[in-house]
Amino acid sequence: MNDAISKFKNQTALATYLNSKIKERKIVRENIKGWLKGKHHYGWDILIPLDVIKELCIINSQDISKVLDNAIKFNPPWEDPKKKKDLIKSSKKYKIIKINNQNYLDLASILPKTTLKSIRSHKELPLFADISTDKITLWSEANWKRSSIQIKRYIQLNGIFFVGSAVYASEGTTKTEKYNDSISIGNTEPSIINLFFRWIDSYLENYHFNVKLEFNIKGHNQEESLNFWRSNVQFIKNSKIIQSEKQDYGSRLIHNRGSLNIKISNTVLKAFVIKLIEVSKRITLSKKKYSIEYLKGLLASEGSVSRPILKEVTIGCIIGKERKFIKKLIKNINLRFNEGKNQITITNWNSFLFLYKNNVFEIPQINNISKKEVFYIGFKNHQTTKRILKLKRFKDKEFTAKDWQKEFNLKNYISAHKFLKSIVEERLLLIRFSGQIKYYQINPKKLESLDTIWSLEDL
Repeated sequence: MNDAISKFKNQTALATYLNSKIKERKIVRENIKGWLKGKHHYGWDILIPLDVIKELCIINSQDISKVLDNAIKFNPPWEDPKKKKDLIKSSKKYKIIKINNQNYLDLASILPKTTLKSIRSHKELPLFADISTDKITLWSEANWKRSSIQIKRYIQLNGIFFVGSAVYASEGTTKTEKYNDSISIGNTEPSIINLFFRWIDSYLENYHFNVKLEFNIKGHNQEESLNFWRSNVQFIKNSKIIQSEKQDYGSRLIHNRGSLNIKISNTVLKAFVIKLIEVSKRITLSKKKYSIEYLKGLLASEGSVSRPILKEVTIGCIIGKERKFIKKLIKNINLRFNEGKNQITITNWNSFLFLYKNNVFEIPQINNISKKEVFYIGFKNHQTTKRILKLKRFKDKEFTAKDWQKEFNLKNYISAHKFLKSIVEERLLLIRFSGQIKYYQINPKKLESLDTIWSLEDL
């Protein structure tokens, strides 16, 4: 280009000549300036058309085949014909296959087409993938170091997948415009950090992470905090941990052991994880059992329980798109809920019974007040639960209203009769008449469900 300009004395003259030779396009001085500028920027947006290159070769008496062989050095790597076979061209619908009668997601079907936007250049650069039967190598041709990642070809659709996706969607960095160089998560509970590692380990291979421990500057014991996290998170046992202090951090902690933050730096990984989270939500809504598992992760991360009597279970959320998904999720498992300004609130005793039966608070907490313990105590103290717990005393025998009155030392026979009538209406009791005497008996069809509630007395 510079040789051609020198022969025509200036850029305008070269543009006029090229314009006379190439009828398919109009060429002006600004085109020449753009091509010159683009040549010096890696990942340029302005490409020199082939017909222009041919004319430049004629002007400079150069062999066009040799020029084209070297032209790739000055073009984006994804324009290289040899590399295009690995270029991720389109985003397909996710594909689920069966292996040993278990459902697996084929990660080759959900690969992102580009990186996230760079903070400095605001560009999304194409991604490449080498896909084999059991693994996928995913990379970008940008100048970033360590952009390549290796992931497993298939990931099992089990509890770890859905709970881990929910935990990262709630607690991890999922913004698309910021922090695009890494994925990270921080929490005060070892169980959440362990879930994150198990989730990452289920699909990512050969990764390296950084660990940071933050704790309250007031009344802390650095050595105790460090030992606590090393003992409860096996993945960091031999890792170097950066420690830092924060004023008045973690006021709700039972013990001031601080918060552990995990960071994995990789731009390509961040783009993949964002896509994986998006797909996990679509799969979650496809089956009720998937939705229940995802709900466990949501409640462990963003859930809270009213006390001392259970009136509501809330999921904190202020992002509109996320709130829309959570409402679909709750509807998918037929729970009653209300929508507040900053949260989605699950209500109604039948909804609480569903949560109890499905053990949705199974993820343990040892650094904060246990949500599971608060939920069980609150559910046990609920008026409806108390009514059902009373039935356990007559589990294996028939009884009359008089027996009920005597058992619970009630002064009024009518109150016992009214109470039992309401239980009959709920189909928990059956009635049998012997002459003028009315006998009540636990409905055998409801016995399994009642046993589940009665087990609360043993907690």
